[in-house]
Amino acid sequence: MNYLEQNIKLIHDMKLDNMENSFKHITGLKKTLLTINKSAIKIPESRQTYHTNTGNYLIRYDTINSTNKVSDREKYLLQLLILSNCIRRVSFYDLPLKIQQKYARANDYRAYIYEILPLRNARFDRLRKIKKDTPLNYSALCLIEGVELANQVFKRFTTYKGYYYFLPDSLELIANYVWKKHTATLNDIANFYLDNMLIRPKIYGKNMPLNRDEEVTYIISVLKALNDSGWWKKYDINIKRNGQLRRNKLQDVNGNTLVITEEKRKIKST
Repeated sequence: MNYLEQNIKLIHDMKLDNMENSFKHITGLKKTLLTINKSAIKIPESRQTYHTNTGNYLIRYDTINSTNKVSDREKYLLQLLILSNCIRRVSFYDLPLKIQQKYARANDYRAYIYEILPLRNARFDRLRKIKKDTPLNYSALCLIEGVELANQVFKRFTTYKGYYYFLPDSLELIANYVWKKHTATLNDIANFYLDNMLIRPKIYGKNMPLNRDEEVTYIISVLKALNDSGWWKKYDINIKRNGQLRRNKLQDVNGNTLVITEEKRKIKST
């Protein structure tokens, strides 16, 4: 039994950490992973391709279906499979020389080519930190799982304006502000951060500057994504609607307005 067959058995058994839960709640994830492994097995041996360093199977995902197109939903699922260490994006130079020459002649550098990894090393536990069906946030992913993995996940899916990496220490500025004010709107926090951060974020993707409103919107999206992952819990702060607060509710602010507030964690007694 080669590792692709072992992968298919593991998918059916669903016994890896958080695998069953991921397949149950993320529509299409199990089907996409099965399709990738089964399609690779079906390729005639003379046409199978392998990673030049690892020897693992390679699959071109955008030729699996009859349309030769990848939907937005499939792109999202591919990101999750990269994040969970089921597949890895392959660079042009990881391909066998004959395949490089083939794609170069066709000017086909945007092919969706992935290395299929042995699922015994999969990390479905990482998906616990992802809010269901919410687009991944590059900046938050850098902080949660590291820059290298975030770049792998987002390599093919960057927007024209690029993404930003904030140093973890710089976000303590936000925590200190919340501890001082107890509660603040996300808009106020984003503006305060932009005015006071000492270290500018690094850019990943094309360096096209954002205007002030776009910067505020971007920071707010990062704040929300970090909250969804539980990042702010270590600072005893949380994002809620103003109307949900029992203490430190902001006056003259709509109850539906999202705020970030100081919230002590309850420590369970043992």
